[in-house]
Amino acid sequence: MGIYVRNLLNLRGSSVFISNLKKLTRRYSNFPFLDLHQQITGQNLSSKCLEKIKRQHPNIDKLRHDQLKYTIQILNKFNITPLEACENAHIFCMNSITMDNYGEILRECQFIKIVTKHIIKYHTLVRSRTIAKLKKDGLIKADLNLEKVLQDCFHDWPESNKRLHHFTDSTTSILQVRMCVLENYLKWRLSIETDEFQKYCKHYMSFKHKPMSDIREALDIAQNVIKFDTEVIRRNGFIISSDPVNTKLILENVESLAGFEIHDAIKIEPAILKNNYNALLEMKSILEEYRIPLEAQRRCLKIYCMCPETVRERLKELASLKEYQVLSTNPRVLSMVVHKKKMLSRLSKIQAAKKQCYSLNHLISSSKVFNNYISNFGNKVCGRDIAILISSSLNREGFDHNKEISESERLKEVLQQLRRHKFWLHTALDVVCDNLQFLKSRFNDRDIIKNCQLVLYPVTEIEQYITKLLDIRDNKEIHSQDRGNMYYNNLNYEKLTGEQILSLVLYEIEKKYHFSGDGIWGMQDGVKVESRV
Repeated sequence: MGIYVRNLLNLRGSSVFISNLKKLTRRYSNFPFLDLHQQITGQNLSSKCLEKIKRQHPNIDKLRHDQLKYTIQILNKFNITPLEACENAHIFCMNSITMDNYGEILRECQFIKIVTKHIIKYHTLVRSRTIAKLKKDGLIKADLNLEKVLQDCFHDWPESNKRLHHFTDSTTSILQVRMCVLENYLKWRLSIETDEFQKYCKHYMSFKHKPMSDIREALDIAQNVIKFDTEVIRRNGFIISSDPVNTKLILENVESLAGFEIHDAIKIEPAILKNNYNALLEMKSILEEYRIPLEAQRRCLKIYCMCPETVRERLKELASLKEYQVLSTNPRVLSMVVHKKKMLSRLSKIQAAKKQCYSLNHLISSSKVFNNYISNFGNKVCGRDIAILISSSLNREGFDHNKEISESERLKEVLQQLRRHKFWLHTALDVVCDNLQFLKSRFNDRDIIKNCQLVLYPVTEIEQYITKLLDIRDNKEIHSQDRGNMYYNNLNYEKLTGEQILSLVLYEIEKKYHFSGDGIWGMQDGVKVESRV
């Protein structure tokens, strides 16, 4: 049942109950709830009654048999029968985890009997009703000391550190007592401050409505199994209210993420705990399908905090985007997936401003950095993005035939070559990418690396010079007027190597500009400069 595994470990239904439940979930029509209602109650709903239910609960006809079955299993924990459940159709439309949490909290508060109406009206009972009113209505015992009962849920909390506030039943709600007890427990266990606790309540919606037993277990796993530092837990309050069953399923079923052992991955990106363990496994499969390397995953573990279907849709959409294709080998490429909307919006602004020299940092950085880039005069790209594009496009063997070199050493070699050109930061990544694709079809990687400044120039000029030089070397008939100024009396063209040809191309392009480096401006800011070949 996939997403419904969450509480199966806690269910205590008898084998007879489960057997009968299977009989109740036979499929007869495309309206599973109607089937279930008929089988349990033995009655057919009138069309008027059915329309009323559908009007009150528009999504009830979309519920699957396995969802209905899981709801009944959870309710069985609180001794609520299927017949009682069918009398309140709304219970089947509630989120299963939320419903389970509400029931557990009512049980922790020692409700004498829990019925479906109590779970449905949970917020009214714990927020709006006073404890005196609940006692008067017979929902909890008249002599119950709720504060003491809730303190006892934390078995690790020493009695010497507990302090009763002696709340007045006539003016106090369950939620007020629960929050007071929880705050004092966390002050003892994590040394939090009152303002921190208030932030948890404000920013994490489930924090106020999580069973005490789940909070205690979540902290036990966080501190003793994952080995989070106390400060990390305090900074990331969602760890406190994380689902301990889901966390255990993650640790048991997901061995690693992005090449990190699962415990280490969670310590680096704690928000992974917010995701379902099945979603993490599916995400691994999707990233493998799209051939996203482990290095890129390690740089952006936040991708594992997202919904798998969302990531699949974004990867499919971005695959046809030129900018994504150019940056696809960048170790931070997954940031484009995480920040897709922001990235696409910024690309539109860059195109409107007729700026060609974008970089990954421009697409995903803070608004301040981007606004400075878009409003400032000039056009610059990130040097590291150029170096990564070049080094990742060429084989490792092209850098050194004699030894294995690391990625950082490859980048260093490329940067040393590029920095010899004073305008090397003013060439668009698209131009560099197009040049690399063209050069790789004609020359080996070593020749390209030795002349990697050439990728900064307009591809049309490079093609013209290379085509002519290769034709001359291969003794093809070339008219003297087509040679231009490329004829050298003492040069044996037949013995020219690939590296020498590329050096000559670079020489010929810059010769027209008196070796000033201005040859790269053949296509910048959306204006094509007429070729001088």
